[in-house]
Amino acid sequence: MRIDLGCGRQKFPGCIGIDLIPYDGVDLVHNINDPLPFNDNSAEFLIASHSLQYVHDLNNVLREIYRVCKHKAIVCIVAPYAHVTANMVNPLYKQQFNEHSPRYWTQDNHKLIGDEEHFFSWPSTWSLAEPIPGAAPIDLRLIRMEFFYFPEYGAYDDLELVLLRQSQLNVAYQIMYHFLVIKEPVSSPDLEMWGSCELEEPLYIKEQRASFRNLRYGDQWVQTEHLSAILDADHSRHSHHVLEGSTTPSAHDPHPAVPGPSPDIAPLDKKRPHRSGRSTKANQSRLSRYSRSKNGSAKNKSRINKKKPGKRN
Repeated sequence: MRIDLGCGRQKFPGCIGIDLIPYDGVDLVHNINDPLPFNDNSAEFLIASHSLQYVHDLNNVLREIYRVCKHKAIVCIVAPYAHVTANMVNPLYKQQFNEHSPRYWTQDNHKLIGDEEHFFSWPSTWSLAEPIPGAAPIDLRLIRMEFFYFPEYGAYDDLELVLLRQSQLNVAYQIMYHFLVIKEPVSSPDLEMWGSCELEEPLYIKEQRASFRNLRYGDQWVQTEHLSAILDADHSRHSHHVLEGSTTPSAHDPHPAVPGPSPDIAPLDKKRPHRSGRSTKANQSRLSRYSRSKNGSAKNKSRINKKKPGKRN
């Protein structure tokens, strides 16, 4: 069985679509805050695209997801990134998601992502989960995590994006996780194999990824002073409606548009040097130097905070 939790108007192919509103294509009208009407260990794939930010109790919903999924089921979650000022004050968003969220959804310390993803966090262990009295633990192992950036940051390389995203606001607008549901012992090579596989994702993700890649490696550059206009336009296109007498949105937008420049934004000089082509090995070396340097955090954060998006030395 395959489940699209909070499918809205665009159900993921091959899934049972669950939503509070009976849109065309919805198979089961159900409030996802309530227990899911499925047997234990019955789903091999579950996707929740821009729906979990609205739930009242995320821990309860995650326990239900864990309960209905089989061992080694894939769970894909797409959500607004927490470090966006418009998301912080959205009264409909009950939950926030960032790079640290998956650390609370497993008690295992094996991880597949780099140390730079929790550089600004003092705990040295990956897992931050603590047992909840009276609740069975869940084990959702993160096998992939991806961020989607505002176009103003297309000129920065991968390591700079990581540091900017974790230290400043309005850098990334969306996050996508892929988890492997673990209910039996699993080896590290097995986890790594799953992490290297091609994983299912919403169609709009491919469009957003392609748009940002074209921005980074193509001829189009955008000026940065239009960030507020882009944010306003994006949120006006994707406003959410609430049922009368309910705090649950009637629909989430399953296909958020790619934030992009307005038609009147003139491209910058396309001959401007672009440094995103640095190798992964080079970035790891830079991160190592960053970590070891005395007072490195303060120095580098100061350097980054002085930068303006789109401006390069």
